[in-house]
Amino acid sequence: MLSSEFLVALPSGAEANPYRDDDWNVVYKFFFLGEGGSLGKKIVLEEPESDRFEIKLLPARLFDTLEKLSVLNEAGGHPTEIVGLSSNADFLIAKQPLAFPYKSYQKDREIATKALGGIVPLFTNLERQVAVFWLNSQGWLISDLHHRNIMRDREGNPTIIDALIGPVTQTARRKLAWLRNAEEDAEDVRCGRAPRKRLQFGDGTDDDSL
Repeated sequence: MLSSEFLVALPSGAEANPYRDDDWNVVYKFFFLGEGGSLGKKIVLEEPESDRFEIKLLPARLFDTLEKLSVLNEAGGHPTEIVGLSSNADFLIAKQPLAFPYKSYQKDREIATKALGGIVPLFTNLERQVAVFWLNSQGWLISDLHHRNIMRDREGNPTIIDALIGPVTQTARRKLAWLRNAEEDAEDVRCGRAPRKRLQFGDGTDDDSL
């Protein structure tokens, strides 16, 4: 139910309605309120009764979405400015420089993930592909890097314009060797160190006592 006389509507996403401002070459994103007061989405790595960890897609709250925008911006994603709330508080508004289509999705996604300091772990046994990056003394999971979230900036560099993130929890870190390894490597990358060498086919056990 949004309209504008000077902004150009772009295809809507699951979280926000984007509008292009051709005068200033920026895109405004209107994150809309959902049922129960949700605003956007987030991911959580949970362990269900089957004892197999899974990535769950959950409704986010205002703080979660503000955190996501801030973390992705600071980590090296597409520059994002938080404008504020609409006058009726129905929308959280963010602004980004105008981005352009990717040239090769797989290659551009890989480059954009590396620009974030992301480590893509192997053999996770998860249905969704994830990467792990490190920021502000915290490990983060990132997912939802589909075709519409990978673009190029004005200099032609592949960039992540949006994604879903969630913090690495202590429980998941303790039980999953691949997650510990990826988080350690992501911290090394963020600190300018070379990631340590890993076994070619992953650790043989998750038992820290061995």
